[in-house]
Amino acid sequence: MTDEQSGRAPAPQLAKAGLEVLAQGVAEELPSYARAFKAVVNVEVVPRATVARSAPAEADRLWLEHARTAAVIDGEGCFLVRGADRDWVRVRLTPHTALSAALVPGAGSMVIAMSPDGRRLCALTEEDDDYWIVVHRFEDRP
Repeated sequence: MTDEQSGRAPAPQLAKAGLEVLAQGVAEELPSYARAFKAVVNVEVVPRATVARSAPAEADRLWLEHARTAAVIDGEGCFLVRGADRDWVRVRLTPHTALSAALVPGAGSMVIAMSPDGRRLCALTEEDDDYWIVVHRFEDRP
């Protein structure tokens, strides 16, 4: 499985998606990336929304809407994504953010965004001919 298939969004992909990287190697008792990945990729997952892959701007708009509604993005526009070595990286939205740009077309890739407190996530994934937006709450987190 390549990094892109496993959901890794390397630093160049984060910049390509218009995200400002604020801190790398964030760990502070957060759920592991593997745990977040399993919450997004399993047979029981039902997407919150689906969008045709021919409409990446709509996928970006809906992802942002769902991420804000789920409180994945804090008041400063910050959230966590996977960086190198499966560490969480703190990023901030910019006027140029387009999360779909971090996906590698045809590779079944994804970007998992997690709230800074590690309680919620909102992922944008490629599934066949669609983008899926998946929202999850870690019920065991205070």
